[in-house]
Amino acid sequence: MDELSQVFSHQIGIVNEMAKYFEKVTVLTGRTGSYKVSENVTVYSSNWKSGMRISSTSRFLILYLKLSLQNRFTVIFSHMTSVQAAIISPITRVFRIKHYLWYTHKSDNFALRYCHFFTNGILTATSGSCPISSAKVFVVGHSIDTKLFTRKSNISFPIEKFVHVGRFDPSKNIDLIISALAESRSTNNAITFSTIGEPSGPSNVAFYEKLTNQYLIGKSQSWINFQKSVPRNTLPQLLTNFDCFVHAFKGSLDKAVLEATLVGLPVATINKEYLNIFGSWDLANRDAKYSLEKEIEFLLSINKVDLIEELNRRYKIAQKDYELEGWARRVIEILNN
Repeated sequence: MDELSQVFSHQIGIVNEMAKYFEKVTVLTGRTGSYKVSENVTVYSSNWKSGMRISSTSRFLILYLKLSLQNRFTVIFSHMTSVQAAIISPITRVFRIKHYLWYTHKSDNFALRYCHFFTNGILTATSGSCPISSAKVFVVGHSIDTKLFTRKSNISFPIEKFVHVGRFDPSKNIDLIISALAESRSTNNAITFSTIGEPSGPSNVAFYEKLTNQYLIGKSQSWINFQKSVPRNTLPQLLTNFDCFVHAFKGSLDKAVLEATLVGLPVATINKEYLNIFGSWDLANRDAKYSLEKEIEFLLSINKVDLIEELNRRYKIAQKDYELEGWARRVIEILNN
């Protein structure tokens, strides 16, 4: 529950949207920062600290038991917290409290399997964003706040200013993005690239430093710009300054590419889930899978009329299946089943 978190700031909006459907909502979070919640929401922090499992687990469990005794919970929704959900899931099952976990990762793990057995179900964004397939897994789309991520008024053409927003971790393949755009610059040296985000933890700092040193120190690479993460509420306006969102994460469907789509930016990516939903920039063969270089090449070859038509098509898909209010209604329907 922190507006300044580059990964989890959207959870505040999710809490407030879901709070519309309940008389009272209690949030038990691992960390708090700056946040604003509805009047019927109360927030407690267990001060969960990575690497301190025993003390963090103890604090979390004691606080949960205290809150559970003080409140008559009818349903528990564990959002992106498979470990904490696993800790309390045997308790919620014994006391017959409905308990659902939100999980959107391709990676499998013991905590997820444990939750699958003990909870009432697992909610996920797409069929490819949960490694478990069963009747207890519900696909409900993503939750993008379209009041925040509003569509920009103009279509950028020609496409020259590329941007990536997200954690600066190896899995995001920023080096692959730079390589692909460098190839495009061989025919159009007006192309620029900005990456906005920071390493998510100490283990990824070395990757960040290696890449920034490679492209910034002692070299003339003025077309590349490395920026720190920005508050979530400033991101939509920032995105409107660019022509295209470029993306090379190969895991589950990122919120970032959906946010960019709803802002009205074309998205060039090799993410299979995004391509399965929206298709390739090869408009004659949308189902094809290409390298990032080829996706960018197809995008840059499209005329403005076709670009506008395709952006309209993608926007409608994103608005229908991946906006916050619709997502909350689908989730509530399952929780109240």
